[in-house]
Amino acid sequence: MNKASQLRELEEGASADHDDHTVHTCSPLSCILGTLCCGMGLCSCFIVSPNQEVVLLNYGKYNGTVKEPGCHFVCCMGRTMKIVSTKVKSIMIPETKTIDCNGNPLVVNGILAYQVRNSKRATLDVEMADNFVTTQGLASLKQIVSRYPYEADASHTGKCLKSAADVIGTEMVGILQERVSVAGIQILSFTFNEISYAPEIAQGMLKRQQANAILQARKLIVTGAVDIAQLAVRELEAQGIAMDDKAKARVASNLLTVICSENATAPVLPLPN
Repeated sequence: MNKASQLRELEEGASADHDDHTVHTCSPLSCILGTLCCGMGLCSCFIVSPNQEVVLLNYGKYNGTVKEPGCHFVCCMGRTMKIVSTKVKSIMIPETKTIDCNGNPLVVNGILAYQVRNSKRATLDVEMADNFVTTQGLASLKQIVSRYPYEADASHTGKCLKSAADVIGTEMVGILQERVSVAGIQILSFTFNEISYAPEIAQGMLKRQQANAILQARKLIVTGAVDIAQLAVRELEAQGIAMDDKAKARVASNLLTVICSENATAPVLPLPN
């Protein structure tokens, strides 16, 4: 399900939930009691701020959702108000230990942005919507991390958490949206904040990374040394120094030994006369 269809589903759900835009009239009992107690008139007024909605219950029965900012009047007898913020919220998915597709333990956390699109669902269909989003986000994070390796290797050359975190984060949004639609919440974005090996294997993985770096560096040195040796032979011949194949091999061997030696102190064989 793409993002557009998910958003449409939330909006259709909001319009189908007992006409959320219209607050139902109070029960006769509430009106009678409110008339007898004139002082309660002031208590029946309430204010709705911008980016805020109020879900009204009348003696435990859903009575509508007030979405228009301003001052409103609903008899306070039997009335229960649940205030819902529709502002964009950003929360930190707590640090958790999980495993990647190769079984390596990782420590991951992320930043999640979301917004309430259906106040009735957020208050009546789930218990504590913010905690619900955090819990589902943590479960979705573990699910998505287990599908990919931390870094690409010979056995997995596709997307990895280290280099494709943005793409995987977008996939995480789709997974989490399916989980929180019941709460009338739209997931806006997810960004990995930290992805690292767990402490118990971090030292071993660091050694492996160092070994790979050394290997790549030596390959680069050897490639450069071969180019230098070929250039040296051509320059010597251009200067009129005749050399047979054995002499060329000796020059190349000396240069490769000097250049590729880690401390550059290897003995050098004398050039032919």
